[in-house]
Amino acid sequence: MGVLNAEPFRAALADSAAQAIARLERRLERERAARLEAEAIAEAGLRRAFLAQQRIELLERVAAKANEATDTADALRFAVRAICTATGWAFGNVYLLDPAARDQLIPAHAWHADDPHGLAPFIEASLGRGFAAGEGLPGRVLASGAPAWLPELAADTNFPRRAVAEAVGLASAFAFPIRVQDEVSGVLEFFARAVLAEDEAMLAAMAQIGTQLGRVIERERFAAKLLHDALHDPLTGLPNRALFNDRVTLALDRRARRGAGEVAVLFLDLDGFKLVNDSFGHQAGDALLQAIAARLRQALDALPGDGWPAWTLARLGGDEFTIVLDDFDAPARATEVAEQLLAALAGPYRLTGGEVHANASIGVAFAQTPGVTAVDLLRKADTALYEAKARGRGQVALFDKALRKRALARLQTENDLRQALARDEFRLLYQPIVDMKTNRVSGFEALLRWRRGGGEVVGPGQFIGVAEETGMIVAIGNWVLREACAAAAGWNRAFAAPPISISINVAPRQFLLPGFAEIVHAVLRDTGIAPGLVTLEITESTAIASPDRAIETMRALRGLGVKISLDDFGTGYSSLGHLHRYPFSSLKLDRSFVQDLCDPRERVAPGIVRAVLDLAQTMKLTVVAEGIETSCQRRQLREMGCQFAQGFLFAQPLSLEAASALIARHR
Repeated sequence: MGVLNAEPFRAALADSAAQAIARLERRLERERAARLEAEAIAEAGLRRAFLAQQRIELLERVAAKANEATDTADALRFAVRAICTATGWAFGNVYLLDPAARDQLIPAHAWHADDPHGLAPFIEASLGRGFAAGEGLPGRVLASGAPAWLPELAADTNFPRRAVAEAVGLASAFAFPIRVQDEVSGVLEFFARAVLAEDEAMLAAMAQIGTQLGRVIERERFAAKLLHDALHDPLTGLPNRALFNDRVTLALDRRARRGAGEVAVLFLDLDGFKLVNDSFGHQAGDALLQAIAARLRQALDALPGDGWPAWTLARLGGDEFTIVLDDFDAPARATEVAEQLLAALAGPYRLTGGEVHANASIGVAFAQTPGVTAVDLLRKADTALYEAKARGRGQVALFDKALRKRALARLQTENDLRQALARDEFRLLYQPIVDMKTNRVSGFEALLRWRRGGGEVVGPGQFIGVAEETGMIVAIGNWVLREACAAAAGWNRAFAAPPISISINVAPRQFLLPGFAEIVHAVLRDTGIAPGLVTLEITESTAIASPDRAIETMRALRGLGVKISLDDFGTGYSSLGHLHRYPFSSLKLDRSFVQDLCDPRERVAPGIVRAVLDLAQTMKLTVVAEGIETSCQRRQLREMGCQFAQGFLFAQPLSLEAASALIARHR
């Protein structure tokens, strides 16, 4: 038996083992590579998750700040600092849209830098200029409305700060818009020292931050609009009363601190503005007010600088404008300014429907005493305005000592008048109205008198104007209505036929008050007077002040059986062509036409009286002539066909008792 050779076997075994080891090593290498890849994938996933979480937290912090912020600058500074801190970018900065140029960005001075000293040249270059749409990184975002990423600043040809960025070691940048609805209202830009490729996830997160910051801007704009609307007149855009009072107060405070200088308030009111509204409509009236506001502003803008006052123009309402003049030393400047304003308003205005001219009156008041307030100055200027209007159209009046004395007297009258009804200080006198055919008393006109303080008797001319301005005329007028109707009811119960009528003057404010007819109806019921014996007298100005309401009220009164008389006919503003619109029963011929009837040199008055009587006959209106003082006047009127008259020729105004005695004599 031969010996087995083991070498080939060992060689084969060794080769097989080597192959197995090689296969094992390759497998181990594949497993190691797979493990490394898995670890790399896991690490990248964790990093992405970490970055995503960071961005979510960043967005939440910025959103929370945006929701609580009341100041845009504060929210922007917080956002820039938070983004730089979270992302590690070296510098962040904000530009906002220029309010004066919607295609221009200007620095918001909201920035953050990790090394302010080292980045100082770039910070200075960024804060020292703006960018037009399309220019540089911010302008690119403004023009496109989309984020922009510059991975290499050195390679970008549309980056004006490239040299200074390279000098301080900035290599990459990105920017994104702040959006308010569809508008780009600002741009945030950020810079890094490393060359960084575009990160879409970061840009998406930044877009959401831009939306959040846009809400802060939108909220601030809305608040600013609310504040502006609260302090400005919606028609003209001028400051309103509240803002004007504040500006006057500031001017007075500055004057007090300086211890010198003048402060003046000008109160301007248009003459005859209501006629524009009545003739052309309220839209034309509004257009006129806007044009007047523009002219006033232009005239004030044109004032020379040196020695002339600073100013604020305001509209208080209606056709009233006010101006405060501040920081000037020559009091005459205020009058000069007022004259220039009147001159500026003098030219014609083109309105729908025609051309109109606007005149105005101006009252001027100076701050002359310590402690004077804005309300004091405005009241004094208003008093001066009344004086200017009393002098005629287009006048300027200063509040001086004489006006102050009259103002104090008026204030005292107002204070006393408020207590007059409660103190039973009013009295009625009765002037007879005589039938010209029979020469007998047919009725009386009730005339109001005020026994002021129980002593001095004051005529209506001294207090009716104050009563109308303060609104007290309504209570006083209602008292007169009730008292006069009660007196007439008493006469008609006490004396036999023919019946005695009563005429009662009604103020415009009282007559146009809603529900006036109901007040009259209640008085008729309570006093028992027959409605046909009551004549309410109104002036032409009352009738045309609010024509539709006046006609409605007159018709309601006529429905009660009450008569309406047009007082002082011929002295007001209404035209004869409009007279037929109003349901009048009679006309009162003003004494100014009667007094010249017997003057041989006077040729116009008789013709006017005859024309009025003819007109009244045509319209089936009764005529009562006022102010008869002579037998000649009575004869002339009787010959012309005038039915009724009153005046001193027949009797002066009488007390209730004296009027009753007169009726008894005539019966």
